[in-house]
Amino acid sequence: MITNSFATARNVTELAGLIAFAREAAAAAASYLAEVGGGPVEREYKANAHDIVTAHDRACEDRIREVLLANCPDARIVGEEGGTREGTSAVTFYVDPIDGTSNFATGNPLYAISIGVAVEDVLVGGVVNAPALGMEFWADDTAAYLGTKRLGPNPERALADALVLTGFPGLRDLCEDRSFAERERLALLESAGAVRNLGSAALELCFVAAGWADATTLTSINPWDIAAGFHIIEKAGGSIRTWTCSPSDVDGAEAIPPQECPAYVACTSAKRYEELDSLLERVHASRCERSLRNEGAHHE
Repeated sequence: MITNSFATARNVTELAGLIAFAREAAAAAASYLAEVGGGPVEREYKANAHDIVTAHDRACEDRIREVLLANCPDARIVGEEGGTREGTSAVTFYVDPIDGTSNFATGNPLYAISIGVAVEDVLVGGVVNAPALGMEFWADDTAAYLGTKRLGPNPERALADALVLTGFPGLRDLCEDRSFAERERLALLESAGAVRNLGSAALELCFVAAGWADATTLTSINPWDIAAGFHIIEKAGGSIRTWTCSPSDVDGAEAIPPQECPAYVACTSAKRYEELDSLLERVHASRCERSLRNEGAHHE
């Protein structure tokens, strides 16, 4: 059991323990999903018809929290379904019980359990367990793995030859400025070798870490979707750049933990794609301008 003694130091043994607990929790959820089988399943709606949840999302998160709190009772947990459970230690677990719920609910195997581990807001571990694919991506503080196979380094390709995984434009992008979003999507389609959407940010990040795609980008995402995948990409030798897309952060998101930023470009190697970075810069600028304009109108 790890308690708040972890709050002031990174102990190698305790780090290994945290990652082991995250893998154990993800495996417990994967076992549950194997028992209930893949969809189609009954769905409920949260914010809108595009934001769905099933009883299995909640059941998985319950099992994950049970394992994590049995081993780390003082930890903070940030979960998609159960919200934030504050802790007294420096340890935070970011939990998405089923990333890709729409896929899961229709019987599509592209979904995963994602658990990221942070100490004092710094990511130190992560696991993305895709039970329907029979794959477990995970990373400790030194390396990333697919099962027992170490990931990276991966080759570098020009964007014209690259496979880019993205859900851009998302619903928020289209609602905010449809013409802008569609224009940027067209530019991306024209510049990249191929563009695909897996419907799971966690799996998109892991596919990039494995070298099965060259880059992935999203503009509206939550910490539980990306924390584990960010760490896995980093330890596989990839690179990540984040944006808050907020007018309060006009110079970038360096001061904010990357897993807390809603927009990012992640690449399979240290190579950066200027076109993708520029896309996020334009989204950032557009949102800042719109927010400031709305704020000004509010004060008139």
